[in-house]
Amino acid sequence: MVTRTEIQEHISRNSCWVILKGNVYDLTNFMDSHPGGSAVILKYAGRDATAAFEPIHRSDTLEKFLKPEQNLGPFTGSLPTRDATPQSSESKTGTGTSPEKKVKLTSIINIRDFEVSASKSLAPTSFAFLKTGSDDEYTAQWNRDSWKAIRLRPRILRPIETIDLSTSILGNTYSAPFFICPTGGSKLAHPTGDVLLTRAAAKHNVLHWVCNNAGCTQQEMTDARAENQTTYWQIYVMNDIAITEQEVKQAVANGYKGFALTVDAIRPGKRERDIRSSINDDDAPDSTDEEDNSFSNGPKVKRPPVWSSFDWVSSVKWLRGLTDLPIAIKGIQTWEDAALCMHYGVHPWLSNHGGRQLEGAPSAAETLVDIRRHCPEVFEKCEVIVDGGVTRGTDIVKALALGAKGVGLGRGFLYSLTFGEAGVRRAIRILKHEVEVAMALLGVTAIDQLNPSYVEVSSLAFASAFPRSYL
Repeated sequence: MVTRTEIQEHISRNSCWVILKGNVYDLTNFMDSHPGGSAVILKYAGRDATAAFEPIHRSDTLEKFLKPEQNLGPFTGSLPTRDATPQSSESKTGTGTSPEKKVKLTSIINIRDFEVSASKSLAPTSFAFLKTGSDDEYTAQWNRDSWKAIRLRPRILRPIETIDLSTSILGNTYSAPFFICPTGGSKLAHPTGDVLLTRAAAKHNVLHWVCNNAGCTQQEMTDARAENQTTYWQIYVMNDIAITEQEVKQAVANGYKGFALTVDAIRPGKRERDIRSSINDDDAPDSTDEEDNSFSNGPKVKRPPVWSSFDWVSSVKWLRGLTDLPIAIKGIQTWEDAALCMHYGVHPWLSNHGGRQLEGAPSAAETLVDIRRHCPEVFEKCEVIVDGGVTRGTDIVKALALGAKGVGLGRGFLYSLTFGEAGVRRAIRILKHEVEVAMALLGVTAIDQLNPSYVEVSSLAFASAFPRSYL
């Protein structure tokens, strides 16, 4: 047993004890290797950090990164909890809602409604992490606007009886051409996180591309799969490549049928909304240190440093040495790199990381159009996947008409997760309905009937000249 008096004697860099889930841990020698830096640990020195820890860490984190001797035993007594996300008296958790702000699920009729609801129900710091783009967030907004700039070209007097949304993505058939993207931070929206995303995807036979930086363990998400459900796995290659190799091998053994290697995040973008929210939430005294670097803080949900020395040859060779399953390279932002995917026998995933990395990067819509103009053979030899800014069924249909095989949504499904599994299922139903309506009004009855003749992209270049920022 560790008493209150004992723990409060260890609140410095030289000796730092923290309470997590009822036990006291000595984190003195762990601080410098913590992915989020030492400051966040020192912030909770001598305090209970459970409320801040659980929404952004997997259940096995303590066992994975700490030695048994660092667990000093149960804490006895009481201490004021210092949440990273202070709430009103009605709501004390990062995912709680105030009664007066509770939105009925039946009032949600489109994907953006989920975002509005989440902005009211989530802790400010949690919503800031999910919403944030890089720098001034022009790119995050442009991701959405670029789909709107593409116009549709409906054909009429075509018999429409039934609409078939079934689609093959990397060799497996799903009931819809859209999927749940790999996204970190799901436990900020709901304590059960990605497990609920997997379960909801199973109910509707849509793809859940699982994030390896999820708040749940790979085994937890594997166990959540329904019988005959097919899921894919996303990869960040950690500095300790052996850890990632073991993770990929385990994913193969656990039945994941495809992989995405994320390559656009060798450093985190400057996500100012997230940084500002965390700084404002910190009640520590103001710093007068000229060397204070809080302006460069990384995202709220941390991950270990990633390996940044791969090139095309070494990365594909490394991953092909681990699996012969389909591989997508996530983070393609130019037609030239899409052509290299074709050359190396992998699939291009067009993404600028939701506008969270490089401000000024092209949207997936722009890159999709560039591929069609400069190297259309990519669509014949690869399956092109896209994400970023998709909020409507019409966005999905436009991407498919331009040659995409699968269209991912990240934030939209995270916002829907604030309603639990029922929210995610409703989001899927909304998107299916919107895609069906769009296809019927275009005059097509199956996904494979869509082609570039159904879209007009000339307005895209003009729309990009007028960026807009939204708070």
